[in-house]
Amino acid sequence: MVALDPESGLPRVVSAVTMADSTAPPLEIESFVCMADESAFVVRDIWGEPLIRVDPSRVRWLEREFDYGWLAELTDDERYTSGSIPVIDGRWYRVEPLRHQCRHYCRVLLDFEGSSEHSTVERSCTAQRTEGGEYIALGNTRIYACEHRVPRDFVSEQRLRKFDAESVARSKKSVVEWDGAYALEAALAEEEEKNG
Repeated sequence: MVALDPESGLPRVVSAVTMADSTAPPLEIESFVCMADESAFVVRDIWGEPLIRVDPSRVRWLEREFDYGWLAELTDDERYTSGSIPVIDGRWYRVEPLRHQCRHYCRVLLDFEGSSEHSTVERSCTAQRTEGGEYIALGNTRIYACEHRVPRDFVSEQRLRKFDAESVARSKKSVVEWDGAYALEAALAEEEEKNG
C-alpha cells in the first residue's frame, strides 16, 4: 500500500498489516484437534464412551521396559463403576486422555532465530505433504476437524459432516432452474420485436 509521508509529502510504501494481524491465533485444545486433550483422563466402556473422568493431578505416566501408559488410583466408587479394567501393581488403573494426540501430528522444539533464550515449536502433519514432498506445516493454525486423524475423532468428523450438509443446503438454495427452450423463445421474440 502506498501512503504520503507526512514529513516529506512524498509517496512511501507502508504495510497494511498491523502487528496484531501478524500474530498467530492462540493455541487452544478445542480448535486444534491434532493435539491431545489431557484436561481430563477417562476410563471408557466397550463403546468408547467415558465411564469415569479423572483429574490430571491424579494421573501418572508409567514407562517400563515392555509397558507404558497413563495410570491413576481410583476411588472405591470409581472402581465399582469401571467394572473390570486392568490393574497395575494392585492399585493403579489404566486411564487415557479425553482425546488422544493424532498419530500424524509431530512437534519439534527449536531455538527462535538462533537465540538460546527464545524457543518456538514447529508443528506439522505427516499425513499431508506439499508438492515438493515436505510435510504440511501447521503452525498454530486453527484446525477444527480432520479425517486424517488416527485415532479417529468422532466429534471432529461430525463437524465435517455438519459443514458439508450446510454447504449442500446452501448450494441447493442458490441453484436456479434454467429453461433453455423458454430462453430461446424469449430471445427470438425480443429479436422479432426489434426488427419488427
